[in-house]
Amino acid sequence: MVTAMTTAAAAAHKIVPLRTWTENDAKAAPTTVAYGIVELLKRSKKLEDEEMRIDNFVVFLSNEVRSSPSWDDINGVGMISSGLSLMIEEPSYLNALLEGEDRDGRIVGRCLEVELISAGPQENVSLPPEAETALNNVWNNYLAGMNALAAVAEESNRCHLFARLLYELFTHEPFPDDAIAAGAASTTEPPMKRAKPFDVSSRKTLMLTRAKGDFDRAEKPFQIPCIVRMQKLGIPASICLMTQNLLEYALRGNGRQSDDAYESLGVVSEDLHLLLLDPDRFLFDNENENTDNMKLLYRKDKLYGRDKEETLITDAFCRVSRGKSEAFFIGGFSGSGKSMLVNCLRKRVNAVGGYTIKHKFDAISQEEPLSGVISAFNQICLMIKGRARPVIAKKLSDEFGDDFGLLIRLLPSVSVLFPELVSSAIHLEDAATMNARSVSFTLLRFVRVVSSPRHPVMLFLDDMQWADSTALDVDHDLFDLIEKLEISNVPTTKVSLTGLDQEDLNTMISDALCLYPRICKSLSGIVYQKTKGNPFFVLEFMQSLKSRGLLQYNSHQKRWVWNEDITRGEEITNNVLHLLSSKMNGLSDNVQTLLKAMACFGTSTNESVIGYLSESAGYSGVRNGLEGALHDGYIEKDGEGYLKFVHDKVREAAYNLIPDSDKKQFHYDLGKALYSSCNGKDVEDAIFLPIASQINHGKEWILKDNEFSIAIAELNMKAGKKALDGCDDKTAYSYLGTALSLLPEDHWESHYDLSLRVYFLMASATNSNDEAELMLQKIFEKARCLDDQLPSYLLLNEILLSQGNPKGAYDTCASVLSQLGETIHNSVTPEAASSMLAETLTMYEEVYNDEWINKKLEDEKIRTIAKIYNTFGSAAEFTERDMPVYSSSLDSFRRLCHEGRTTCKHLVSAC
Repeated sequence: MVTAMTTAAAAAHKIVPLRTWTENDAKAAPTTVAYGIVELLKRSKKLEDEEMRIDNFVVFLSNEVRSSPSWDDINGVGMISSGLSLMIEEPSYLNALLEGEDRDGRIVGRCLEVELISAGPQENVSLPPEAETALNNVWNNYLAGMNALAAVAEESNRCHLFARLLYELFTHEPFPDDAIAAGAASTTEPPMKRAKPFDVSSRKTLMLTRAKGDFDRAEKPFQIPCIVRMQKLGIPASICLMTQNLLEYALRGNGRQSDDAYESLGVVSEDLHLLLLDPDRFLFDNENENTDNMKLLYRKDKLYGRDKEETLITDAFCRVSRGKSEAFFIGGFSGSGKSMLVNCLRKRVNAVGGYTIKHKFDAISQEEPLSGVISAFNQICLMIKGRARPVIAKKLSDEFGDDFGLLIRLLPSVSVLFPELVSSAIHLEDAATMNARSVSFTLLRFVRVVSSPRHPVMLFLDDMQWADSTALDVDHDLFDLIEKLEISNVPTTKVSLTGLDQEDLNTMISDALCLYPRICKSLSGIVYQKTKGNPFFVLEFMQSLKSRGLLQYNSHQKRWVWNEDITRGEEITNNVLHLLSSKMNGLSDNVQTLLKAMACFGTSTNESVIGYLSESAGYSGVRNGLEGALHDGYIEKDGEGYLKFVHDKVREAAYNLIPDSDKKQFHYDLGKALYSSCNGKDVEDAIFLPIASQINHGKEWILKDNEFSIAIAELNMKAGKKALDGCDDKTAYSYLGTALSLLPEDHWESHYDLSLRVYFLMASATNSNDEAELMLQKIFEKARCLDDQLPSYLLLNEILLSQGNPKGAYDTCASVLSQLGETIHNSVTPEAASSMLAETLTMYEEVYNDEWINKKLEDEKIRTIAKIYNTFGSAAEFTERDMPVYSSSLDSFRRLCHEGRTTCKHLVSAC
């Protein structure tokens, strides 16, 4: 804040003439002083030229003794002739936020405010003797030069006079009297807007001009001699440019005025404040010697032009933090900043102890959306581990009880919360088959435990247009979901993002070019016309200008330069996809191959997949391509072992590098190369899915080789089982269907084991009970022994119970158990059952211990029998024949205990 100093306040500071301060204290902050002087001049009604001299100003410094000068040594500035002073302060709340940002002794960004206070009539000022002496000396020097300049009232002349002051403030030298005349004579032709002069009559001439480097040599920087002098003294280019633009008003009479010339001190003040807010970006020069690789310095984490939307989503989260539930839908064109808007909330969620989970649906990946939603919830467990593991672990254990196996199967990361329990006590094989409804119910129970007003959960589902009804857990599309939420009185907010307006777009470009916003307006106008303000398109369009040589960094002027007329006349596509594809066509073969391969896998790829792929001869260069793609900003690492495209449009453009007629062949070759690299190696199960998803594109080529067909059928079977284990039934069914189609006609004879597994897994994955029963009947028909049929009978019983046919399930269980040699009692009295229970409990107490109850039953057949008994008991409850089943279960349990077999929870449950 700049506040006019009262006399008493002035007396509390050390007063130093500005000229003396510039000579002895150059390391402090001349930019801060310049800002204070401009603010002082803005508040002065009328000034004579003499009053704009450096000798008419004083600096108020802190009396505090410091080991080295600091920006906050400067407490104010004063104008001797008018008796006006300004206090320079920074809002106290910013101090803590900006601590520790000093770099190599430079001043850091400061948000200064100003306020004018009149010091009153000079005769009423009472200062300490030493301060009064200093002021008298300065005033005497000022009076001696009063006749040097004529009084000028125009604002333009103020700018010119302030340029003189700025020159002396930074160079510590007198301003040359002939500077303006020399500047007017230094050039003969008016400069082009924002550019170096060109005489271009054709595109060929333009390209030759670029090739010769004329873009860099066409206009020598700072042709006004005094500005050249400032540059030689090492004054930052931003200050040189400001001084030049201030002086350019004096050249109006001979047609030399530039479009960049200042029109008022108010604009100068805005630019100076910008230099102080972000000196590393706007004040200090970029010291990069290699200007060919100069980058546009966008603020990656800044959300431009979305203040209203950011407030809406923040308010919604605050309501959720108070215990409410709410849905927030964000729409808009691709690249409009939807993900950025949500990401701006993540820090707030983390700050209050909440959890943010995210999943991005993919149009090209074969992974079904439900799998992605489950994966998103799986992330919470890793977050909980570092925060409130004991508390949440106990709540989950209490909530799920015997169903804990279901939770572990659905969300494997839950195991990190129970390191001592899962390894020994949880048998995943005991978990029942899960469908979409049971998955949803399990997730609901899980979220109720882990979320609370103190730990709210934000679930971010990106690109929901690619999500099917299963993933959304409703039988409607997205719009029906919104309607259903509203009918259920769930508060819903809908926001639609459009392009940035020209002002916000200009700020974005100004930040990228590290140039004053006023200078960038002409360029941002062209960019807005081409991109309609779409943020992602803006980024790519600017990169396109740079790569085409239409936007270049001038090493002499130390700033970006462009030519408006040429840029506006360029036939540049207004389609971001075409723009990206054209740009990618110029990349190296290795980078293009990497991008095309990743595009085939979807928006993200496990980094290990690229590692295996690089072992194939045809893709040996993808490692180098990966480095190039990361460097060029097409992809990024997410910190969890995955590589992902920075934007959907980048992936789409990369995929378009493959001609449509070649896409099927490319997918197939990619999958085959990956399969060859992984074949015979102990690779993680997650690799099976991307291999199968690619190689399946070439089914007609696979079938030409019988041996290879069986190998790929095995691969699809593994991929299907992996998807099924992740409760992704639709993906599993697709892989298993491919596996079945690759088997020969005599597969039950030639590949019995594979056929058995494929049919059983397909029966488990299909959402049609009729189809499942047909698959199971085929197994009953073709299976070589009862043991091979047991898992299928168990699945059939589950289907019968789900269909409301307990009698059918009871009869099936009784038949199978009888074939297995189990004794099924036709009837039993309550007394006999009570006696059998007493015997069983006595035996149970004799063998019971933690090791016994937690030890896994290794005999798969006995495990299946136990599961059938469990189903048998459930069916008996509906047929009023539970007593015989009860007694039969007790008999089997006692026999197993007598034989020394280890127990299993299904049999205990049946008993």
